[in-house]
Amino acid sequence: MKIVSQSGNADHNRHAKPEPSPLMMRVRTVLGALDLDCRCRDKVDVALERFEALEARRQLRGFILDARHQAERIAALLELVGELDTLTTDEKDLSVFAEIGHLFEDIREAAARGAEDMATARTLDFRNGKAFDPSSPC
Repeated sequence: MKIVSQSGNADHNRHAKPEPSPLMMRVRTVLGALDLDCRCRDKVDVALERFEALEARRQLRGFILDARHQAERIAALLELVGELDTLTTDEKDLSVFAEIGHLFEDIREAAARGAEDMATARTLDFRNGKAFDPSSPC
């Protein structure tokens, strides 16, 4: 029996705690140096906050999609691990144990990535325990 596993070792450093966008920090610095009246500055600040909230929602969608992908990956790997039920103590090809072990490692990696997605999603711009909706007037 031969079981093949596809390990998804894509770079996952994108899940570090989100920092303010360098671009947004530069835009705020430039706009902060402008001699805007209070009313205009307030409008600019509101517009920038709305943009940042939209960006957080875009990132949140990405984390949710990736977590769903990891769940699907785990389900597929579990089907392959189901081959364990066909093994007996008389198994001639002992490499199958290593292959199943790799499947469990892949499941662990997918579960860790999905958990990391959700933990990072939690750090995005949330207001009052709800995802901030920039289209809402309040």
